[in-house]
Amino acid sequence: MEIIKTFFDLLTQRERRNLYLLFCAVLVMAGLEVVSVASIMPFLSVASDPATVHENPYLNWAFETFGFTNTNHFLIALGFAALTALIISNAFIIFTTWALNRYVWARNHSLSRRLLRSYLYRPYEYFITRNSAELGKNILEEVKEVASSMLRPALRGAAKLIVALFIVGFLFFVNPLVALVVAIILGLAYTIVYYLIRDRLDRTGRERVEYNEKRFQFVSESFGGIKQVKIRGKEEAFLRKYSPPSKHYARVQAHYRVLKRAPRYILEAVAFSGIILIAVYLIAVQNNIRQVIPILGLYAFAGYRLMPALQQAFKGIASARFNIAALKKIHQDLDHRIEGFSHMSSNGTETAMEPLTLNDRIVIENVSFTYPEAEKPAIRNLTLEIPAHSTVGFVGKTGSGKTTTVDLILGLLRPNKGIISVDDKRLRGDIIRRWQQSIGYVPQQIYLADDTVARNIAFGVPEKEIDMGRVRDAARRAHIYEFVRSELSDEWETVVGERGVKLSGGQRQRIGIARALYHRPSVLVFDEATSALDQETEASVMEAIYQLSGDHTMLMIAHRLSTVKRADNVVMLEQGRKVGEGKYEKLSRQHSKFRSMALS
Repeated sequence: MEIIKTFFDLLTQRERRNLYLLFCAVLVMAGLEVVSVASIMPFLSVASDPATVHENPYLNWAFETFGFTNTNHFLIALGFAALTALIISNAFIIFTTWALNRYVWARNHSLSRRLLRSYLYRPYEYFITRNSAELGKNILEEVKEVASSMLRPALRGAAKLIVALFIVGFLFFVNPLVALVVAIILGLAYTIVYYLIRDRLDRTGRERVEYNEKRFQFVSESFGGIKQVKIRGKEEAFLRKYSPPSKHYARVQAHYRVLKRAPRYILEAVAFSGIILIAVYLIAVQNNIRQVIPILGLYAFAGYRLMPALQQAFKGIASARFNIAALKKIHQDLDHRIEGFSHMSSNGTETAMEPLTLNDRIVIENVSFTYPEAEKPAIRNLTLEIPAHSTVGFVGKTGSGKTTTVDLILGLLRPNKGIISVDDKRLRGDIIRRWQQSIGYVPQQIYLADDTVARNIAFGVPEKEIDMGRVRDAARRAHIYEFVRSELSDEWETVVGERGVKLSGGQRQRIGIARALYHRPSVLVFDEATSALDQETEASVMEAIYQLSGDHTMLMIAHRLSTVKRADNVVMLEQGRKVGEGKYEKLSRQHSKFRSMALS
């Protein structure tokens, strides 16, 4: 019941309704399976003893109603009737199987999409403490496990359990005593086996999630730092890290398969031993062997249908138990309300919002911020004013709070204390999203998709909506236009390779700047955007950046102080506090720590 409740919490109202319709189809399928089982008994009865036609009131009614005059003709008709019932039953089983699989894989899509959406709309702080490989694994692997290895077996198991109950119910109609013995023996056998392996399934399910997470993490780390891996010759080191969780994962999967399938062979022996005992019992009770044959045939055919149904039901329960850890993880991560963003419409699409263009100033008043689980604040009582159309540089040693300050201004982090406002509008709720739509961001490491130049500049824009005029204009302003036109064979349709491997560092940075300019922002943020470049390339890129000043408000996190020489204002931070502010020349004269940084 816990598993069912947890899973139902993940479904929308429409998905629940479709599940109910699917179970209606399962009930019809179960009824047809009983008909196909029941139809074999009249055929076998007449085949073994033709006189049964006139002795059995039901057969006699059918014989006379349909105008038969010959027992052989009636037997042929019964054979065709049983065959027709079997064909119709199997055809409906195929249809129900198709509907079940379609429902399962549709849930794989909807759950993975909703989980990705849940992650994407989490606050930025969430990603600081979570591994991206784990999130990717949850979306692509754990959802698939829940859909294909939990939901599908559970639905098939439930369907087959209903079929089994219908067949056992029919056997009660034929012979209550024998059916009761069958139900008790098989029911007890499956129940005992299930309770013996239940805790083992729980434990192996938790271990599978844990080891799978480590597998994804080590693979992601291996390829994410492939250049360092190759340079340092660390291939074997990463293989050694990957091997233990991979071995444990393989062992857990093997144990689970055995636990899920082993009962089949045990219980098949129980079932067919039961059929033999039933035969012995019937022969002992009935003097006429011809009367025993139809009943034995019925029980054999019922067993042929019943045992796979019971096995599927057991596998469904075992699969659900094994994957409950994955289900709980998905349920936990989906149990998150997207707060503070009313720009989402009822169907989950993003509605258009007017960007909050900076026209006057950004004001930071007594802002403090502490990262989750951190002991000390990253920002302490920071007060700052940034006029529109000015260029402001943020400098300081590593850990001084430069990036955190800019992340607070960007609305990625929320202050624990204090106020940040843009043109006297406090950054909160929908204002944050409107503000972010007016910002162009250039990070230190530009992420370039394995895609064309045009689609990398218009990153995130659907292909049909890309404005090539904007792409070219942004490229001109980022000083990458001539390179694309003259050096790249396919110009804007040139594929840059994974992470822009086919381009130089300076070219990647210029595409990053063009990407920031594509949406025509009022504010440009450069997060140590040139720190990875050589001095000559940096000087060239900085020249392109400073040519943008005046048209935009620019915030620059500086690694080298030379990049903020032409800034209108330079803010020096130390341990989250502002310890100096002014033009570059002023700070050089008046601030010894700034002067020492400049000299270094």
